[in-house]
Formats: sequence, structure tokens, C-alpha cells
Amino acid sequence: MAAPPALRIPRTTAGIGIWTGTGIAKSSWRRWRSYNLPILPIPRIRVFCCVSISSSSSAAAPNHIQIPAKWESFRKKKVVMRVGYVGTNYKGLQLQRDANIPTIEEELEAAIYKAGGIRDSNFGNLHKISWARSSRTDRGVHSLATTISFKMEIPKHAWKDDLYGIALANHVNSYLPQDIRVFSILPAPRSFDPRRECYKRNYSYLLPANVIGINDYSTAAEVDYHILDFNRILNTFQGEYPFHNYTARSKYRKPMSSQRICNQVWSRRGKSSTEVPAPENKDSAPKGNPEIDGEDVSSDEEFECSSSESIDFNDLVENGGGLERTPRIRSSSSAIRARWLHESEEADRLSSAHWRKIFCFSCGKLDLSLGKAYVELSICGESFMLHQIRKMVGTAVAVKRNLLPRDILELSLNKFSRIVLPLAPSETLLLRSNDFSVRNKPGKEKRPEMHTLVDSAKMVETVDEFYASVLLPQVSKFLDHQDSPWREWIDTLDANTRIQETQLNEVRGYWRAWNEHFQNRMAAKVPVVSEGKRIYV
Repeated sequence: MAAPPALRIPRTTAGIGIWTGTGIAKSSWRRWRSYNLPILPIPRIRVFCCVSISSSSSAAAPNHIQIPAKWESFRKKKVVMRVGYVGTNYKGLQLQRDANIPTIEEELEAAIYKAGGIRDSNFGNLHKISWARSSRTDRGVHSLATTISFKMEIPKHAWKDDLYGIALANHVNSYLPQDIRVFSILPAPRSFDPRRECYKRNYSYLLPANVIGINDYSTAAEVDYHILDFNRILNTFQGEYPFHNYTARSKYRKPMSSQRICNQVWSRRGKSSTEVPAPENKDSAPKGNPEIDGEDVSSDEEFECSSSESIDFNDLVENGGGLERTPRIRSSSSAIRARWLHESEEADRLSSAHWRKIFCFSCGKLDLSLGKAYVELSICGESFMLHQIRKMVGTAVAVKRNLLPRDILELSLNKFSRIVLPLAPSETLLLRSNDFSVRNKPGKEKRPEMHTLVDSAKMVETVDEFYASVLLPQVSKFLDHQDSPWREWIDTLDANTRIQETQLNEVRGYWRAWNEHFQNRMAAKVPVVSEGKRIYV
């Protein structure tokens, strides 16, 4: 094969991390060396011979398939794009230029640019093309339904004889690695907002069956018992509750000055902590940050203790899940793992952003993949906070394994409890689907393009093919309970999850007093039916 023409690499743009002259990602540079192509040293200028695509793109396009030429822009138009990916090799969805780490959006931006969908002047700045997503995913989390809108340079005959937007998607796919797939690109109205119009998100979590007590020798009756029992545990999460114990609370709280925090701490000292706080409405606190479905940051669930000894369970479990974290253990026997918030604390105040609605949380039937037995957990909700699903799964498993009492779920979903809960691994969590409706309109009216993107038979077939041929085989590698990440995670879970009974009894006592006080207040109010809804006056 004749060597392709040499290309010059100009200097990199500051803070972008992209070789702008060729549109080649810096992360691909190290992998080019495997091609053994000649590099010609020239003073002050580095020249090399290569194909016009990155090595990651070549994985998606074998040598016998010709990469399509960059399309010529006819005009700029807002589009909506559905994307699926295997998140194992990436540090999450969101682009992080300064961190210089591989992300899904970095690959997408580069591929769309090479296909002709982004101008040179806009490349490297997603804000210029109004990039918006339905949700974010954490590092290692997978997706079949990430929805992204942006302003794209489209060719003259875009969507001609292509009602599903597959032709444009395949053009972009030719520049993407095999573990990222654009399913469709369709025109969208200017008012479309994928995050605000997405009212329902469906996740799946694949759990090795052995983790919940199902082994190779379990009878059919034993399997049914374990699944039924686990479903009882999972169903407890259904409804609308404050999930502050299942996330990093500070990320959904209005920022507060350090001086106010210090004043609040000093003002509490010496006060009696025996009174029961009055129930508060979820809307009484200021609005927190918008939902974050998977940005990868550390949690902040380390409590003040009477001594200097405490434990951060998140560090323990994330390290057990195969993440690059160092556990910080400080005498867990005396750590405060559960307490009751006796009075409002500005430094630890909840907001309406901590309340989330879960429509369904259930466990499916026993299944096999590559010879490994697993169950699929289905989680459906309006939106989810950072680490929320993984902490829900981790806590449910701990309850099933009798490491935590059954009432821990009810206690942890109370506004005034502060409980440290385990975090399950991210390797088998995936976004299954989304549902959309037009804002400020009655009912659940869906835009025509979203019908095509979400519900059409053609799109379902395309997504299922990617799941069966690419995503599931990759995720199945993490379904062996005797291998990483489960072996380390289970060992850590069994050794560090239990909470001292004295701490739990104290929380239980205050919870009963609070619940009685709440019921008395509700009984004192007169129920009135208004427009089919029961309200109290």
C-alpha cells in the first residue's frame, strides 16, 4: 500500500488537548507508534506519515472499508443525537479538557469535527455549538440512550431518504472507536432542551447472582425465594424521598461561606439535642444544584465525631470496586456511622434538589451471559443524583446479606438522618432508555423527532444490536463474583458495613418520636379534596 501524504502537526491549542491541524486527539498519538510508520525529523517541525484518521477510528473501520470524505457544510442547524457506549475505558461522559483524561464527549467532538459537523473556528469549544445532554454518566458507566443536542454543520441533502437519521450517524461512526456508537442524528427545534424535557430515566444494573445468595446449587424454589426477597427490599425505594444519604449532599446545597459554617458550629455547642425537630417541607430549603447523573467526584460523608476517629466508607468501597482510591480507615469501631440531626444546620441543610422520585426499582429473573449467572435490576426515576443508584444497590445488597437491618432503608430516607451507606461498583451500571415530553404543555406530549429517536422499531432494533454484539459481551467480563471488582468489594462490604447497634437504636428512637409528631400534625389538619387531589388546611 502506498504511503499517504505527510501532514504537518502545528502547535496545540492551549487548554484544548487536541492536535488542531489534523483534528487528531492527543490521546491517539501514543497509539500511532504501533503502526510503525516513518517519522521524518525536521528542525523545529515534526513531520510524520499517517492515514487521515486516528487509531481509535481505525478500530471502527477495518482496512477494507473506505472512510467517507468530510462533508461540505450547507448550513448550521440544531440537531438531536442518540449515543450508546461502553464506558469501561473512559472517565465518564463529560469532556474534561484540563484533566487530559479520555472521555466519551472528547471522542464524539473529534469524530463530528472530522465528519464535517463542526467548523474549525468552533472546534474545541462546545459552548459555541450549544452542546447539551440529557444526563451525565460516571466513569465506567455505560449507556444506550444518552441524548445530546447541538448546532451542527449539515450537508445539503441531509435526511433525504433517511427518515431515521442513520446515514449522518454512520458517517460520524466511521471516525469513532467500536465502543462508541451514534444511533441517529435528527433535526430538532430551537426550543428543544434534552435535560429539561427528559422526565424519565431508566437504568439497569447487572448483579452477579451469587452476591444475593444464588449459587450453582440453588434449586428453582431457592432462586425464586431470593429474587422475591430482594424485590421486597428494592421496592422500599419506590416513591418520593430525600436521597441525601445516597449522594454527595454538598453538591446539591446552596454554597455557604466558611465564616457562617464556623458560626453555626459554635452556636450549636452546649445546646440540648433532645428535642425532636419539626417536619419540614422539601420546598422550604433553597434550590440546590441541577441534577448530576454521574459526574465523577468524591463524596463528603464523613461525620463530626466526639473524638478524632472516623471513617469514610466511600473510600473503602470505591477502592474495593477497582477504582484508584486509597482507603482511609480510622478506628471504625468508634466511628459515627449513623446519627440524627436534632436541629437545622446551615452547614448540612438539605434542599428540594435532594428529593427524587423513583417510579420503579425491581429485580428480574436469573439469566446467563458467557456462562455467568446474573440478575438485572431495573431502576426508573425522574432523575438521579451523583452515586445515587450505586448507593441504592450497595445498600440493598448489604441488607440482603444481613449486614444492615431491614429498617435501615426507612431510616435513611428520612430528612433528619445522617447514615453512611455502601457504594456499589460502576462497571455493570448502564443507562437503558429515556422518555421525553414537551415542557409547559398538558399531558406527556412528545416531539415527533423524539418518537423516532426513542420508540421507532428501527431505532429499537439498532440499539438492541449494539447491546447484544458490543455492550453486553464487554459488561459480562465483570459478572464473575470471584473476580474484580466483586471479590474485593464483597470483602470490603462484609468487613466494614455494619453499624453499631447503639447508634442505630438512637436513630430509631428519634425517628419514632418524629413520626409520631408528624402523624399528630397531619391528624390535626382537615383533608380537603380539590381537583382530585387531597390537600390539608
